[in-house]
Amino acid sequence: MKRFLTVVAGLSLLVLPGCQDILTEVPRANLSQANFYQSRADLVAGLNAVYAIMRNPNYYGTNYPAQLEGMTDYAISRGTQTPVSEYMGLDGTNIARTSAIWSQAYQAINASNIVLKATPGITMTDAERNALSGEARFLRALNYYNLVRNFGALPIHTEPTENLNQLGGERKPVADVYGQIIADLLDSEKTLPATTQQPGRPTAGAAKTLLADVYLTNGQWAEARDKADEVIQSKAYALVEVATANDFEKLYGASLATTTEEIFYLKYAQLATQGWNYVAYLYSADNPNAPGGVRAHLSQPTLPLIQNWNDKDLRKSFNLFSTYLNRSGVLTSLPAAEPLGFRKYKDPNAVNVGSDCPVLRYADALLIYAEAASQAGNGPTPLAIERLNMVHRRAYGYPSTTASPVDIQAAGLSANAFRELVLTERAYEFMLEFKRWYDLKRLGTDRLKAIIKTAKGKDVATAHLLWPIPIQEINNNPDIDPDDQNPGY
Repeated sequence: MKRFLTVVAGLSLLVLPGCQDILTEVPRANLSQANFYQSRADLVAGLNAVYAIMRNPNYYGTNYPAQLEGMTDYAISRGTQTPVSEYMGLDGTNIARTSAIWSQAYQAINASNIVLKATPGITMTDAERNALSGEARFLRALNYYNLVRNFGALPIHTEPTENLNQLGGERKPVADVYGQIIADLLDSEKTLPATTQQPGRPTAGAAKTLLADVYLTNGQWAEARDKADEVIQSKAYALVEVATANDFEKLYGASLATTTEEIFYLKYAQLATQGWNYVAYLYSADNPNAPGGVRAHLSQPTLPLIQNWNDKDLRKSFNLFSTYLNRSGVLTSLPAAEPLGFRKYKDPNAVNVGSDCPVLRYADALLIYAEAASQAGNGPTPLAIERLNMVHRRAYGYPSTTASPVDIQAAGLSANAFRELVLTERAYEFMLEFKRWYDLKRLGTDRLKAIIKTAKGKDVATAHLLWPIPIQEINNNPDIDPDDQNPGY
């Protein structure tokens, strides 16, 4: 086991990321938002509640990755997730799932706002206060970032909801939401500590990396380049080196507490109700790599990214499988019509999958820098090429910081041509890390539609580009009308 769990009765299950095997019961009577926060420990418990919300199956636990991965050009959804991969807009079942993501993200935002409001009145050192407020702002920014990319214009709440009169809030323009996200992260990078004793809590490096990603999404190339470079130059992180495909377990293995590459992960545990539910989506019930299993995602060898994937890239055999030993030890093949599955995350015979959910890692900083530096400079610089090659070399089992026979020769390429190389590398590197759909959206609607048409033969409806605003939000928010709904719903 690798996690430190805290239960606060009457508040919620609060998960404190860490590396100990301790379950502590802290009884509380007559708790309320107004009287709970009396000490720094109470504020930490409040932040733990944010993580518990985000880890929930209705959010990162299952729904969020399942929706995003099904829309990529390398994965196909099946079962009740099938409409996600049809690109015609969501059916009722999947609308309920995206509505749950909205609800969970706003709950996490509200929990962050509660901590931010309570923090100034608690006695502690300035360093402790800064770290807690920086953590709350980082988490608020991350949740708004997830929302704005999927729902578009949003209500912005920076104060806790304490009564029914605060349920309103009109949809603010996307630019305003990004303004709030950037402001929170600029604050967080200054107030969060450089290191943490508890993996799973954000650092200044996490704030900088997320900010670089936000700048990348907005096409602020110079800002993305410079912020990613700050992370790289800090020397706080390093790629996990590999020599074989199985060595990637040193990066993704379920028993790991942390790695040199981890910048910010959501932490799970090999305990009933505490595992990462999404992993079961990748396997059938008889596959020992995860308990249960519904095999909701599959792949096809004819999809361009899969077809063009070099067999010498160790990520390919680590990620994909066509046969497996079932729980009875019998070699079993996947169905002929659905011949490839994904196995990036696995936890054989565990009660629940303890794999952590990677949100930001060092490869993000390197590839953000490579793309942004080239876009900002109208073509790749030697350093942009080198940082792309660091990720590429590692994928083929070569030391990441030394020139290798597989190095990408990109000198003289246009910015657009080099960007294509980076985006392909990102597709392979971040497979099943919920980034590919966002990368396609960054290319613009026409290009996204063309890529999906070529890969899957599907036309992408306008309704599929944004998730619908939940009906409960429209019904309960006096500032949002049915006419404010996203196109197609």
